[in-house]
Amino acid sequence: MRRLSIVLSILAVFGVLFAACAAPAAAPAAEAPAEGAADASAPAAEAAAPGEPVYGGTLRAAFQNEWESLDPHITSSYSSFQILNNVLEGLTYYDDELNLVPWLAESWEQSEDGLTWTINLRQGVMFSNGREMTADDVKFTFDRLIDPETGSGNAQLVGPPETQIEVIDDYTIAITHPEPFGIFPQSLGFNKSTGIIARESLEDDGTINVPIGTGPFQISEVDGTTRILLTKNENYWQDGVPYLDAVEIEPIPDDTVRETALRGGEVDWVLAIAPQNFQMLTDDPDVVVATAPQLSYDYIGINLTREPFTDVRVRQAIALALDRDQLCEAGYFGICDAIQGPIGQGSPWYFGYAPYGQDIDRAKALLADAGYPDGFEMQLMPTVQYGETVRAAQVLQQQLAAVGIQAEIFAPEWSEWLELEGNFQYDAYICSWNGLIDADQYYYLQHHTGLVFNFTGYSNEEFDQLVDEGRSISDFDQRYEIYQQADQILVDDAPYVYMYNKKEIRAYSPQVQGFTVRPDQANNFWTVWLSE
Repeated sequence: MRRLSIVLSILAVFGVLFAACAAPAAAPAAEAPAEGAADASAPAAEAAAPGEPVYGGTLRAAFQNEWESLDPHITSSYSSFQILNNVLEGLTYYDDELNLVPWLAESWEQSEDGLTWTINLRQGVMFSNGREMTADDVKFTFDRLIDPETGSGNAQLVGPPETQIEVIDDYTIAITHPEPFGIFPQSLGFNKSTGIIARESLEDDGTINVPIGTGPFQISEVDGTTRILLTKNENYWQDGVPYLDAVEIEPIPDDTVRETALRGGEVDWVLAIAPQNFQMLTDDPDVVVATAPQLSYDYIGINLTREPFTDVRVRQAIALALDRDQLCEAGYFGICDAIQGPIGQGSPWYFGYAPYGQDIDRAKALLADAGYPDGFEMQLMPTVQYGETVRAAQVLQQQLAAVGIQAEIFAPEWSEWLELEGNFQYDAYICSWNGLIDADQYYYLQHHTGLVFNFTGYSNEEFDQLVDEGRSISDFDQRYEIYQQADQILVDDAPYVYMYNKKEIRAYSPQVQGFTVRPDQANNFWTVWLSE
């Protein structure tokens, strides 16, 4: 059950992915320097919308799902991370163009042997309780994150348990890894599980219920999982922001109720809309629909611990049976792009390897070679909670039948789905992986042998060696060549059969200004202001 509890921190992210839409292309992500220092003056607030920002007011936000724990090291809720995104900050940060920039760190330098990163912290950064952040808080945060007793699925963003974290002085910290970790600065900007927490956030029993951060907002009121009030951090280190006095957040799980609340003026901003209502909301003059590329993919995860899926020819036959354009239309009403690999064309890590155009005859031949000339029976596992997965499964069922595979659809509730997936009790499931920026997050986290997010039991020694090497160095060109090889191995092995890349969407009232839809799905309220 430990594995199941940990995988929730990524699987729960899946929930909000089924309400996204976007514009055509993502801006390239920049590589952080590996040698020497990466210096920066205090970053300015991201640009708000045209017009003079107005201070004050409360943004009423509606999320799709309830949040769970607000402990960034153990939370299993996407909604929790969206709350924490406005409360905690990391040492590095991906801006709206997905460039990596210094944030709570001013600079960093890697040792010649590649093992140690020395990080110089920004001085004068205050927690929301008025105390200055120091290297002791960074050590506390990272030590707790990588402690096996914490059980965090995001521990690898800092390093393995044997990683040494040493305070040099109040504003300098050294992190030494057992192996070179060339993308450490990028890793620290991935999500708020690496956000710096004040030491006094820790309760006597070792839990963190209300984390104290350096972000633009602080958690002021928590009413279970039905309401959270974020209020302006008066000690925020960036001048002039946030504009809002507060953000009031409530979950409204039903799409129709949530969208009706927006159109009726009961809420100002919603996290997710039903894709089938995209055009209706776009045409509504009282609603703003904003889009961006989404860094995610929807896929079929195949259980490599079960026959006949241990045979790569069977997995390749499944991949060749797909008409991905049809799946995109059925699953997400065409608000997506067909893909054959994990990375879309908007990413600098796009490799273009696409060997799986629909080919019924070749799929049948592969099945015959594998000993299944008449096909076989299997089960597809979408989840009833997300209609997109069920719609895709229904079309997939027809496509597989064309090559002789008879697929039964089993769509459990989300909680049961998670339990079955976490214990490898499935043939093939339909899911999504999101919020990816660096290639390491596409290849290493889900596919390296033995990692907790390896949902299929995939293991390939050559692939493991490549992705280990890719995360040990910093040079983009060298890494591109490495991951290009890894991509071909992964796509050929087909533990995942990729379907489509959805697009990201947010909807809000016209009075909401300064909000930017981000490809990584982070929702930042610190640049938002209300025009009335």
